[in-house]
Amino acid sequence: MTLAAVAKYGKEKETMAIFHFTVKIIGRSKGKSVISASAYLNGDVMKNEETGRVSYYISKKEVVYTQLMMCENAPPEWAEVPEETIKGFIKSVRYKRAEDKTTALEKFKLTYRKQKLWNEVLKVEKDSDAQLGRSFEFALPKEWGRQEQIAYTTDYIQRNFVAKGMCADWSIHDKDDGNPHVHLLVTMRPFKTDHTWGNKEVKDWSFMKDDRGEVVIDTAHPNWWQDKKNPERHGIRMPLIDAEGNQKLDSRNRKQWKRELTDATGWNSPKNCELWRSEWAKECNLHLPKEQQIDHRSYQRQGKIAIPTIHEGADARKIERKYQDGTGNAPSWKIEENRIIIRQNAILQKIQILIRNAAGVMQRWKERLYDIRRKQGGYSHNGGYDKPNREAAGDCGRNVSGNAKQGCAVNKVSGTEQGVAEIKQRAARAVENITKYRRNVVSFGKAGQQDQGTGNRKSAMERISRETQQRERRLAETEYRMAETRKQIEKVRGVDERIRNLKARRTDTGTFGTSGRYAERNGTEGRGDNGITEAVKRIAEIKRETQQREQSREYSSIKERLEAKKRIVAEREKEARKSRKRHQETSR
Repeated sequence: MTLAAVAKYGKEKETMAIFHFTVKIIGRSKGKSVISASAYLNGDVMKNEETGRVSYYISKKEVVYTQLMMCENAPPEWAEVPEETIKGFIKSVRYKRAEDKTTALEKFKLTYRKQKLWNEVLKVEKDSDAQLGRSFEFALPKEWGRQEQIAYTTDYIQRNFVAKGMCADWSIHDKDDGNPHVHLLVTMRPFKTDHTWGNKEVKDWSFMKDDRGEVVIDTAHPNWWQDKKNPERHGIRMPLIDAEGNQKLDSRNRKQWKRELTDATGWNSPKNCELWRSEWAKECNLHLPKEQQIDHRSYQRQGKIAIPTIHEGADARKIERKYQDGTGNAPSWKIEENRIIIRQNAILQKIQILIRNAAGVMQRWKERLYDIRRKQGGYSHNGGYDKPNREAAGDCGRNVSGNAKQGCAVNKVSGTEQGVAEIKQRAARAVENITKYRRNVVSFGKAGQQDQGTGNRKSAMERISRETQQRERRLAETEYRMAETRKQIEKVRGVDERIRNLKARRTDTGTFGTSGRYAERNGTEGRGDNGITEAVKRIAEIKRETQQREQSREYSSIKERLEAKKRIVAEREKEARKSRKRHQETSR
């Protein structure tokens, strides 16, 4: 995954701006070699003086730039290359075959300085579980030119690592496939002012502390201790207690006290990883247009309902290309998983748009219901006897909150409301399904579990694919419900407009019925008023439209409406067949 990378899945092509930044520890306990890691990112040859092993990475042609940045207190002699070593390289075959001998010589000197640095690290880190270096890999925006990539990366590394006392060994790799990225290797042990190695951690006594976290000062306490060489190191030491509640003793019957390790540099804090990621995102956003800004936070922290894709790697893409060409037996499961994730994200995005639209429709419908409740009863032409008609909302089968009343038929809006709620739940479960799916994946590196891991992945993929198809069908149904709801709202608004026009006409005439009420209400026409007859006709017409609306609400679901329409179409076709038959008989 890269920033503005192009993902190719067969005939599909999609451009995605994504953030990629990983941090790893290179340690002896996992059998990793810091010399080999440096040779890889430098694309050259390096020798491990501790084991005598030589790492060859000369064939890596994607190394377009490499640099070594030493901190202030690093030994200056490490930057010097002996003349004998330079003369030996000039006599070598690599130098003689090089097209640009000056560039080849400068790269050799740089590689020698890197080799010197990491061999010195191996000399000081003697423990079997020692941490040798911290490795970074982060994507570069391909919108930057090469010089911009070098300048901005140099500024970022200088500000966040070298200025704080680390030595940085880094390179830019680019295969011209839209995936430029940086490999960075930094030291984990500081340098003292005398250019010697310092301590990564400080081992000190565990002192008694108060509620504020400060060391308790009580010289009268029996466990009070003060360092003679450094009086600032003092306090009440915490004893080591055995199972019987007594203080432990060593082999020479000396009392044992608790000790604690503190980070001497502050580089190993877990908060630093978040800091380094955020600083790189800030560096990129300073030099990127507004529409191409990136975010180092996860989708969950950003509040997005989306599933992150996994890092495919060059091996997975190679396997996929072979499968597409017909030379491979099986596709890459990583690329297959990303296909499913991309499809899921497309559905989730559609769900979010649908939910926003549904929320707008529901809000407009609720406003319509409130307008009906606030509408006057219309007992007189001038409104003198008008009273609020609280039962007017009963036609819609809704309560004050806009939800369906108990015992009332559920109309289109309630179906939409329920559908939206179900979609929200399915959207939340989609991310959980992908998470469970990934947990079921068994590592290929474990012997005898490859078949089990493959089976778990296949079953998970099939389940997710079925859920995707069901989600797409439900989305289509919900969209249809929302379209019907919009039509119903517009129709209601049209009826309201007619009622307002009719009331305005009655007010202009100024004529009353015999009882002072609407003539339509008592079934008689007012004497001398020609507009009443037309008003009665308009009211009857509105009543017919209202009855039609009420009849349309009798269908509780889309299924029933479709079945009713099918029956109507069938009856019409039957009548048409009968008509054609009669016509044929008549023509004979």
